[in-house]
Amino acid sequence: MKHLCVVLNGQGVIEMGIYGDLDLCVQDYVAHLQKDYDAHYNRREFYYEVGRKYIHIISKDDNQRSSHSWVMIDDDKKFKQGDILKSASWRAPARNFSRGNVLCGGFKHIKWAGV
Repeated sequence: MKHLCVVLNGQGVIEMGIYGDLDLCVQDYVAHLQKDYDAHYNRREFYYEVGRKYIHIISKDDNQRSSHSWVMIDDDKKFKQGDILKSASWRAPARNFSRGNVLCGGFKHIKWAGV
């Protein structure tokens, strides 16, 4: 598993590339979450890890990590590339329906507290 980290704390963006346009859209999604959170608080960091099927969006507050959401890397039978899925647990997304799509910019309604 390749670990990707996006830090948006005024010191720039630290990143490693992944899958072309999806990479930029996931970064935009993470930046949106960070901006929404920073409007209320300032101690949480959002970053993502890339797996085989999903990009896992994670929030970190001090020493505690929480699963925020998941993004589809490729199309499958039910979802399209870039679809945002709610977390069912730390290890898996809820696969009932998509909450938006990072490629279409359909995530502005999603807040830092969850999908």
